[in-house]
Amino acid sequence: MIQTTSFSSSWSSLRCCNCCFHHHHHHRWTEKKKARGGRNTPLVRSRAKEDDDDGETTPSREEETRTTAPVVVSLAKLNTSPRRIAIAMTSTTALAFGANFLGVTSLALRANEPLARKLKLDAVYEVSGYRRDRNEEKGYEFLFPNEYLADQTIARRNAMRKAQSLDLPSLRETKGQKNVGEPESAFGPMGTNGEENMSVIVQTSTNKGFDLGQFGDAEEQASWLLENALARPGSGKEAKLFSASETIGENGIKYYQFEYTIKTANWYRRNVAVFAQNKNTGDVYTFVAQCPVERWDGMGEKFRKSANSFRVFTPKPPSF
Repeated sequence: MIQTTSFSSSWSSLRCCNCCFHHHHHHRWTEKKKARGGRNTPLVRSRAKEDDDDGETTPSREEETRTTAPVVVSLAKLNTSPRRIAIAMTSTTALAFGANFLGVTSLALRANEPLARKLKLDAVYEVSGYRRDRNEEKGYEFLFPNEYLADQTIARRNAMRKAQSLDLPSLRETKGQKNVGEPESAFGPMGTNGEENMSVIVQTSTNKGFDLGQFGDAEEQASWLLENALARPGSGKEAKLFSASETIGENGIKYYQFEYTIKTANWYRRNVAVFAQNKNTGDVYTFVAQCPVERWDGMGEKFRKSANSFRVFTPKPPSF
């Protein structure tokens, strides 16, 4: 009897609790229905519990929709759309790359330097610290340090010569002609006295049978150049040759490269020079990079890279 009484008492208690549980939830459902205006629409809940263990309430999908709705309304008020924003971002990115904003274009090209060099993109953008000077009308190109600036005097004279080429022959004879040995292009650091620079001189050969190789190999040519042109006896100049080499490039063009110093009572410079001849035109090209000896440690490798990049090709006729 004790066990039966206990079991009946427990069962009665359980039924009582169950009735209270259903009554409690029915009361809550009724209150929420009244809050929704009496609509008999079930609430949409997330899979999470309505009340988390920490007491925070997980928002329903209706509440999330109400939260994101103002964003769409705000875009409409601004007379814009996600598509317009995407187009604007794409345009801004393209402008940043085109203008090399904060060096992003140079950084991207540096990641694929061989391709950038092949496409001649370094004529517009700096790639790994160098830019390209390419002269289509004279037929040469080379790399120069990005910190170097073009010599504006040389550029202005070249522009004047192009303008004079449009004149009648009789008028050209009355105007000044180009000085022999004047560079076609020259570059150097800003704010210096001109001792540090690199330049290219193009000399038209009047002798159609002239061959630069007739002076011998690279070392023989360098010795002849120093003794008879750059540091002649009695000139007050002292020359010293450090190296001489010869390479053959495209179309069988030979490049003679020398490193030497020239010393006088007033200055002491180290130079890298490259000589080449265009077989089609017979023109002789001279690339020279020079700086004071005390600057050589910082510029020597850059000069060698520029000298190694020097190339001669068939010129294109000028276009006006």
